[in-house]
Formats: sequence, C-alpha cells, structure tokens
Amino acid sequence: MAPPIQHIGFMMPRNSKKNINKKRVGVYDMTEMSENQLKKLFSGAKNLHTIHTKNTRYVIKDNLLRNMIGRDNIPVTKSFDEIYNDKLTEIDALFSETAALFFAAQQNSDAFDEKYAQVFTGLIQNALNTFGSAVILLRSNLPGQCMVLLRQVIEICSTIIHITGDPKAIAIDKFIDGKYQSTDSIGQAKKAVPIIGHFWGFLSNSFVHINYAHTAIQPVRVHKPDDQEVEAIIKCLKMTVWVCYLTAEIAFPTVRQHNRYWQRRIHDGRPAVEYAPSPEERDWAAKFLDLEDVGPDDLEANDDKSDDS
Repeated sequence: MAPPIQHIGFMMPRNSKKNINKKRVGVYDMTEMSENQLKKLFSGAKNLHTIHTKNTRYVIKDNLLRNMIGRDNIPVTKSFDEIYNDKLTEIDALFSETAALFFAAQQNSDAFDEKYAQVFTGLIQNALNTFGSAVILLRSNLPGQCMVLLRQVIEICSTIIHITGDPKAIAIDKFIDGKYQSTDSIGQAKKAVPIIGHFWGFLSNSFVHINYAHTAIQPVRVHKPDDQEVEAIIKCLKMTVWVCYLTAEIAFPTVRQHNRYWQRRIHDGRPAVEYAPSPEERDWAAKFLDLEDVGPDDLEANDDKSDDS
C-alpha cells in the first residue's frame, strides 16, 4: 500500500471548505484524494518537491517564499500597525528629523569638504535605509533579523563618528582607499557617546554572533499586545534612531543654526564640535530612550571631537 500523501506549506486558511477537519494550516492528509483532486489542488505550481519518509510522502509546492513575503505577511503587518502605531510615530519623528538633516546637507554639499560630504551623505542614507529595513522586519514579526540590521546601523554611525573625530584625516583616506576596518570605529565612537559601546556589544553578542538562541524555532505569527520581546526591540529602535540623529549632527554640524547635541566650538584655533546637550535635552533623551539603569549624565561625552568635514 502506498504511503499517505501529505502537503507541507501555506496553502489554505483554516476556514477553507476543504479544511473541514480544522487541521493546522499547511498540513493535509490527502490519501483519499483522487488524481483529479490532486491536480486541481496543486494547480499553478511549476514544480512539486516530494520527500519520502518511512511512513509518509510529503509533497511541497514551490510557492512558500512568495506566500511568506506576500499573502501571509499581510495579517502580520496589519496587527503590528494596530498595536504599535503610536510608538512607531514617536520613532518616526526623530527619524524624519535625521532625514531632514541629511537632505539639507545633500542640497548644500558645497559647504563641506568634498570627500567628507560624499562619504557622509552616502553613509547616512545607508544608515536610514537600513534602519527602515529593520522596522520592516520587525513589522513582519522577524525580530532577530531586525536586530542584526540595527547592529549594522550602529556600525555605520560609529564609522562616521570615528572619521569625524580623526584630526589627522587618516581614517577618511583609509575608508576611501578600502583599507578601513569599520569595527575599529566602535572604540573611538564610544569615547564620544559611551552608550554606543554597550549597545554595540549587546547587539553583537546576542544577535549577530551565532549562539544557542539561534536554534529556537520562531514561526512568523500575527503580533499580540503586551509582547515583551517586541517592546524590548522597540526600545532598541529608539536607541538606534537616536544614534542616527547624533551622527547626522556631527557629520553636518553647520547645517542648522542650533544643534541639539553637538555644539560648535573653536579648539586650538580650529573649528570643533563638543557633545554638549542642554540639561533639558538630556532629560528628553533619557525619557525617549526609556532608560532604567542609565541616567542623563551617562550620555555625556568624554572629550571634544574636531570637525574636519
């Protein structure tokens, strides 16, 4: 007797007339189906993949990826919007302000050193695009993948901060020549904004470097209220977009008249910037970042950074 045929994949909703037994979506016992029924069931599939086990034959259609990124993603993203729209709006405000600095710098690039302007505008745009991609992944309930991209955003921002703070202009030349190691920027960036080092380490060790946590099966499901994992990642989104804003300010400190964080100074007769947010701004940052163990004073910089852009 031939082994029973089952289908693995995202094929019919639970309320489908064919799914009369209310089995979990994607797995169906088709032993009793006729040849015509099977052909109709698999219509539209260019290829069928068959896997034989001891007692079962599995037939897999070739549309799992398209279903994942298309049809099955719709209720997931809709649920995210219904639950987290207010928090995303709060993040969007600082994201948009960062994008405004980028746009103004791009439109007035002749006010900056040409090689710095080209490098910084390109990196800032990549940071914003990568951040947006991370939000898309979280909205699609792919939290681990979201965090991997946030680490890349922090690396981009740290590179800009390092290049900006290099008075000898060695870092910018290495970067242009393709000899720059972006991971080396973290040590320099955390001197300017100490919390960057802690955040970088957390993202690297918990999400980028493969560990036992990566073995957990994480099916993509609709979002539910009070999801502590998503709430924690939203905090990370806030931290990342805040770092993006700081980076845009230090990359283009003369774009606006009054910066929120990096104040223009003259240091040893040269133009420089100093990380000097007002007490009100530090309080705002602490509340925006929802910091529990880190107070506003921990957002202070250790030293001045020269402005070579």
